[in-house]
Amino acid sequence: MKKIILGLLLLPFISIAQNEESKEYKGEIKSNLFDLVVGKSFNVGYEHFLKGNQSVQFDVTLFDTYSYLDASELEKNGLIGLQASYNIYFSKSKKQHGFVFSPYLKYRLGKQEVVDYYNYDYNSNSYTQLTREYDLSGLEAGFGIGHKWLFNDKISLTLGSQIARNFSNSKEISDNYSDINFKAHVTLGFRL
Repeated sequence: MKKIILGLLLLPFISIAQNEESKEYKGEIKSNLFDLVVGKSFNVGYEHFLKGNQSVQFDVTLFDTYSYLDASELEKNGLIGLQASYNIYFSKSKKQHGFVFSPYLKYRLGKQEVVDYYNYDYNSNSYTQLTREYDLSGLEAGFGIGHKWLFNDKISLTLGSQIARNFSNSKEISDNYSDINFKAHVTLGFRL
């Protein structure tokens, strides 16, 4: 009788422990640390898990850069990137981790101010910095590939790269940048 009463008292705790082990996560919040270090931009995203080892992801990038080419020359950066991607994971045994393929669309809006060149004035023995402002608003479409590792069923680390084609009609973009945009990512995520 004591065993039955003890078992009934412990039953809620046993079921909670079992639910924790088999917890189904709905999504993941993440940030691209590579962008933060190399591109000086701040990225935050949310990946919503779907059935069939797939997901949709939405990212916002403040102080966005174009292929990291001008990150060291930026005086002011007002670019905001809005990206939507569809992630397909190629693993039957893993849930939303492993090798991933991600087609995406990204819309950038805003302007950047870039150091164009320095002018030396011999009379005052000083340099004058000349800057130029670019409107880099536009749409790009591309895909990314990578691999996501999952630690303790909650924390993820993704390494990968993206390549995209720019569809902007802006002369400033076509004169100063390639139509192809390449980016890398080292993303840290936390499952919710």
